[in-house]
Amino acid sequence: MRKLEKGPAPEVLRTNEATWTQAYVAAPKEERRKCEKWRHSAIKDALHEETDFKCAYCEAKIIDVSFPHVEHILPKATFPHLAHSWSNLTTACGVCNNGKGDYYEENAPILNPYTDELPTFIQHRGPFVDWTAGNVRAEISVRTLDLNRPPLLMSRTERINNVRELYDKWHGSIEPLRSILAAAIRIDALKGEFQQTVITYLRDRNFSNLIINQNRHRSPRKSGRTTLASKACPTTVDRESAKGCP
Repeated sequence: MRKLEKGPAPEVLRTNEATWTQAYVAAPKEERRKCEKWRHSAIKDALHEETDFKCAYCEAKIIDVSFPHVEHILPKATFPHLAHSWSNLTTACGVCNNGKGDYYEENAPILNPYTDELPTFIQHRGPFVDWTAGNVRAEISVRTLDLNRPPLLMSRTERINNVRELYDKWHGSIEPLRSILAAAIRIDALKGEFQQTVITYLRDRNFSNLIINQNRHRSPRKSGRTTLASKACPTTVDRESAKGCP
């Protein structure tokens, strides 16, 4: 799990969020599926861009192994008024999405890669994702999402081995190849799979050329973010005027 930055909401969501939310909340639970609009292609494209086509939780490149899921950070079953809230949407792989399901505990919600200071919760030890000792919320997140499932451990180990080869080549090179390899390692670490696993590996080897600030490698985003806190309470829905789903 790595820190993510929320980009601007796509226009289709900015235009329709209030209407979609009203209809979704007003619909009987057995009919809400007809009111699900978060799979709009523009919404999915924007989420894929801000996550680099990686799962927000396990960091695996989704497109190679699975279909991406639009993930509700706070479950829509508990927070239907946030079902179409941009700040509550991200991209997850099918395994993490299904593992998380409708889990929610007020005092121990799943870690939020956009708002939580992840280094205080999560530690990376080789291919393993560990939690800070005594941090119940982090432990619940790692176990619920099954972030150490065998396929992930195998993929992270392979990733570390590939980075090691590139690092060893850099370590034994001279200029100008040395600078070229350093730039390649930096870009690969920030854009490839399992970012935090790779960054931790390179930090342990004092790779000082790594700039650990992924935001510097993103195109500037417009401001105007929304937060879950600003939408903590649902707005009143006029059920008589929200019949049907736009």
